[in-house]
Parts: sequence; structure tokens; C-alpha cells
Amino acid sequence: MVQSRRRGGNYRCPRRAALPAAALLLFLLAAVALLYVSPPPVSDHPVLASSRRRRRSPHALLNSLGGGSMDESERREIFRVPTNASTVRDDLWGSKLASKFYGCSNSSSKFLDSKNTTQPDRYLMIVTSGGLNQQRTGIIDAVVAARILNATLVVPKLDQASFWKDSSNFSEIFDADWFISSLSKDVKIVKELPGIGGRHRAPHRMRVPRKCTERCYLNRVLPALLKKHVIRLTKFDYRLANRLQTDLQKLRCRVNYHALRFTAPIQEMGQKLTQRMRKRSKYFIALHLRFEPDMLAFSGCYYGGGEKERRELGALRKRWKGLHPNPEKGRRQGRCPLTPEEVGLMLRALGYSKDVHIYVASGEIYGGDILGIREQSDQMPKGSIPCF
Repeated sequence: MVQSRRRGGNYRCPRRAALPAAALLLFLLAAVALLYVSPPPVSDHPVLASSRRRRRSPHALLNSLGGGSMDESERREIFRVPTNASTVRDDLWGSKLASKFYGCSNSSSKFLDSKNTTQPDRYLMIVTSGGLNQQRTGIIDAVVAARILNATLVVPKLDQASFWKDSSNFSEIFDADWFISSLSKDVKIVKELPGIGGRHRAPHRMRVPRKCTERCYLNRVLPALLKKHVIRLTKFDYRLANRLQTDLQKLRCRVNYHALRFTAPIQEMGQKLTQRMRKRSKYFIALHLRFEPDMLAFSGCYYGGGEKERRELGALRKRWKGLHPNPEKGRRQGRCPLTPEEVGLMLRALGYSKDVHIYVASGEIYGGDILGIREQSDQMPKGSIPCF
């Protein structure tokens, strides 16, 4: 089709890049406008709102933090621990967005039943490591690893040789029957490794690197499993990558939130503790300080305890080969566990008042018992209740 010429000159076809360029410019202008017009997502929080009202310019803060002096009122503007948190209590104990969350751990239609995926004569065993929370993570990852390898998982043995010297086995902490039955469509699980002709089979021991991916398991473990038929993965802590395909991540959730159920005596004890705390107040905080000798030793941090601290924690650090602590670097990078006083400061800064009740779940507190530490600190809420 012939296009007509415009008067006074040659006709030029319109540039195709003009429209996209104009659209991009409008989009950028709209984005910039939204930054100034739209409120922040948590603008209704009283503590944040009050802090914005007192916010100073960057130049004022830099001048204050420089060589010049800074009076008490200026210090409070930079960081102020609330003295009375009654005005924000409702926001601390609930969320307006809670109703928008829903469970999403159910598998997709593409996730086949374990009866169709589990291969005969493939058995996976693991050796858990660390405290109960760390061992729980290992158990969760072991179920997913068994699914990746299309293997039968043997109920894991808990770590009985760690710092805590806990002699409990799996069935004394978790409901083993429920664990097996609730995951029956995902992974085949047995309580004991079956023998051959009445004879015990010795598993082949090996270790996988930390954060091992799905391909890592197929390349490293599967060939040995096909040859040896029984594999025992040692020191199984954080040996599975965080990023996995969606159905495997959902399996992780099913194990953690549904399959790993505590035994009846432990659940009854938990209910008693909860009832006792709720008799004191409607709400309470469960706090694990983690300010324990082994945790502090592993962190490599220094807390000002002088030669006594260096000697005691230094002896514990000999348990970990290759651990080279650098206290100053650890402190700069924020890797040092918070002291009880620092935890108290954090809770007060978040808006929790002194009458909040705290359930302190912890082992031995390094440097003194929790009551002594609480009495020395003005920052820990006064309603704190030590429970061990």
C-alpha cells in the first residue's frame, strides 16, 4: 500500500522505538511518584510512627556522630528504649495479615506415591548430630534425601555422644508409629534395617558435603547405594540444600509440621507449662537464650570474663578441629550470641513492657544463674520466670 507524502518535505515512517521509550518513561515517573505517595507497609505501627515523627536529617546525625558533642536528648532520638509499651501491646501479640496465611504443604498431583517410586534393596540410614533442634533438621532432610534416592529410610538414631550426653532414642522423643504412617505415601520408613537370611548387614559409611543439592545426592550417594545397598550418612546436619524443587520443599514442611510429633508424655508436660503461664497472664514469650558454654565456645566470641573465661571456653573449643576463633571479627559481623542483658534491651526496644511474662527455656547460663542476671539488669522485663 502506497503511503501519501506530507506537504513541504519527504514523508518519514514513524519510529517504532518511540512508543516503548515513552511508555518506559511514564512507568519510571509513576514508580518515582509512588515512592513519595504510598505509605510504608507497616505505617500504622505506633512505635514506627513515633520514630518517624522524630526522625532527623542525615546531616544532623552525621554531625552528631562526628567530633562534636551530643547531649542526652540527641542520644534518645537515635535510639530510645520504650519505658511503657502498653500502647503497642495489641500490635505485638497479633497481626492484621494473619488471616491471609494458609497451609500449603500438600503435594501436587505430579508427586507420585512412594509405592511407585521406592526401589527394592535400597536403604538409607543417618547419624544425627548436635542438639535436639539440629537433629530435628537432620531428620527432616533425611526424609527428603530418601525420596531423592528412591530409598527406604531407617528410623534415625539420635545423637547420644554430643555435649549434652542425652541417652534418649527416637521413640522416646517422637511418636515413631505416627512418623512412619503419616509419611507412608511420601517415603517408605522402617524401624530397623532388615537382615538377609537372619544375618545383620553392615552399612557403608560416607559423608556428604553441607548444602548438598539434589544432583549432588544423585552423583555422590546413588552410585554407592546401588553398589552397597545400605548407606549410612554420618554427621548428618545441614547436609541438604535449602533450594529444592517445590514438591520436595513441601515434603520438608510435612515432616516438620505434621510427621514429627512429640510423644504423649512430652505433649502433656508442654500443656501443663502453657496452662501455668496463661494463669499468670493472657500472653507470654517463650525465650531460648542460647547463652550456654558450648554455644559460646563454638561462636569464638569473648564476653569480658577475663582469664577464667578464656581458659574454660578454650578447653571446650578443643572439641572442634579447625575452629579458629576471631572474637573481634565475630563481634563486628554480628555472629556473637546476645547476652541476657542485650536480649532484654531488644525486647524493650520492640515494645514489650516490664510486666510481660517470659518462659526461659535454657540450659546452664554461662556466668551465673538466670535469676542473678535478671536482678543485675534493668532491661529484662520484670515478669520474667525462669523455667528449666
